Amino acid sequence: MKTIDITNILGTELKSRTSARDFATYLRNMQMDEVCVDFSRVNSVTRSFMDEFYQLLLKAGNSLNANIHLQNMNEQIEIFLNSVKQVSARPRPAIKTPNTRFVNLQTIQQLDEYLASIK
Repeated sequence: MKTIDITNILGTELKSRTSARDFATYLRNMQMDEVCVDFSRVNSVTRSFMDEFYQLLLKAGNSLNANIHLQNMNEQIEIFLNSVKQVSARPRPAIKTPNTRFVNLQTIQQLDEYLASIK
């Protein structure tokens, strides 16, 4: 198993979803079945970075089909990762759309009559 210092790829400030996607692309191009990601030199991470990182690389059925291990995560990183895991595990409510009636009007007069009828 190869260990990769994430700061060598993305720098010490992990701020955006795009950075997480870039890292996933990097790992995909490396074509590894198992990798250890080292966070020892990371100064800060945002929740949005960690959410994308989790969704792409750590969640079951990740896009790489690889075993990703994490090491040397500071407290901030662990807090964000645990928060993302908890939110991701919650069932998402179905969005119910109201029964909407579409009106197909051909002329301004039809529009005027329609608007007058809903007053």
